[in-house]
Amino acid sequence: MKTSAMPDPDESDEDAVERLRLQDQLSVLRRLAQLKKSNGLAFYKPHPKQQLFHRAAGYKRRYLRTGNRFGKSTCGAAEDCAYARGERAWEEGKYRHLGIPKRSTKGLILVADWDKAREIFTNVEDGAAQGKLFRLLPKSAVKGVHKNQSGEIDTIFVESVWGGLSSIHLDTVKSFLSNPMGQESSDWDWIHVDEPIPEDMWIANSRGLMDRDGSAWFTCTPLKYMWINDYFIPTKQIREEFVDGFGNDEASKWVMTGSTFDNTTLDSKAIKMFMDDLPEADRQARIHGRPKALSGAIYSEFDYSRHVYHEPPPGWVDVDTPPMDYTIRISIDPHPKTPHAVLFAATAPTGEVFFFNEIFRHTLLDDLIDEILEKVKGRSIHLSLCDPYAFIQNPADGSIWADVFWRRGIMVQPATKQLTSGIQEVKRQLKKEKNWFFSSSLATAFSEFDRYVWDPKREKPIDAHDHVMECLYRLALTGLNHVPDDEMTALTKTVPDLDWADMEIKLGDISNDFN
Repeated sequence: MKTSAMPDPDESDEDAVERLRLQDQLSVLRRLAQLKKSNGLAFYKPHPKQQLFHRAAGYKRRYLRTGNRFGKSTCGAAEDCAYARGERAWEEGKYRHLGIPKRSTKGLILVADWDKAREIFTNVEDGAAQGKLFRLLPKSAVKGVHKNQSGEIDTIFVESVWGGLSSIHLDTVKSFLSNPMGQESSDWDWIHVDEPIPEDMWIANSRGLMDRDGSAWFTCTPLKYMWINDYFIPTKQIREEFVDGFGNDEASKWVMTGSTFDNTTLDSKAIKMFMDDLPEADRQARIHGRPKALSGAIYSEFDYSRHVYHEPPPGWVDVDTPPMDYTIRISIDPHPKTPHAVLFAATAPTGEVFFFNEIFRHTLLDDLIDEILEKVKGRSIHLSLCDPYAFIQNPADGSIWADVFWRRGIMVQPATKQLTSGIQEVKRQLKKEKNWFFSSSLATAFSEFDRYVWDPKREKPIDAHDHVMECLYRLALTGLNHVPDDEMTALTKTVPDLDWADMEIKLGDISNDFN
């Protein structure tokens, strides 16, 4: 009987060498498979958007809202295991320990029910059905489990690289709904919300993060519970409750939208077949990661991971201070009753456009102008657009709001009302690669990107959540090209001589309510 170790008398020397090489290669692959099975965390290879999530661990609250099969549960489970172990074994440098306490930790995973907990996280069987926690954790580091009265694993004890035992606890929405007070008493270093949960459940559990200054991450397909989206991408009024800011260096919250297409292991034809079976509202949530409650988003081309910058671009002092040779434009949408909106754009000599600041505030015009001047920091404003409302005369005394801006040196001119053309231009620019960028501090803009939707009964947007979006399309229609210093216009040197009667005719039917 011939074995692989016995030479074949008819085998050439070259064939023998190739056979031995393949045997060695097979041995190496088997050894790697054994190592991966015993310590999956060390062999975890996140795709680019999963990696962005892990590397945002400096934020106390993270939200990864994604389509189906993005890999969000795997991503979240890897982070759970990293916090339990005390390190991201797949990382090097600063990201290996970023945000992770250098001690054993106590964490909580919140899932829909115990069937899902077992299916996704805690199944101990080998093979494809194995739960993600047991697939990722080093076998030698798992020191025991605890089971609840139903026989389901609700706690895993893990050896920390810093000494002592960490614990990973699991609880369910179903348990909370049957006993809301049952999740009120514990304290946590971290919480992982694997799918959308009721707001009351989050409040009951998140209070336990205070004792340990804990962190939390949400990995959800946003099919329901809109409060999660509002928590991470609040309107301006809500945002003011968060004194630590939003999306800047001092912020506590980070959010990223992920698509099914980000998972490069999936076949695009299979994704397309799944998409074709879905209603549009479900398609936005299950494929593109956009909240189902906000289906019909006008600017679906907007992508947080591609269009938003969190660090100062090269040559910038900080995220909202562009270099002096950039061309500055602003668009103002003033209102007598609701908050004024202002959007600031800076165009680089290379042609890249940075929307670097915003204002959304109800205040006196003089106070608004003070804030505008403070944000441009002495830079020359190449163009100042203002809603036509500001050029309508008050019938009582003939004054216009534009006068107030002009007296303070902001030479506003009427902005266009070509909404349809503006929307098309914004969509065209958002589709381009490395062209438009938005500062992570633009909370109102991000809120409106989600909420600015088409009217299902008419070929136009719903007239709501659109103040910064109006500023955006008006700026887009100016071309936003870079203008060298020696070609700057003289807008700041002269006040236009306007025929107000003719202006009222051109502007159309605009309310004169100055209350």
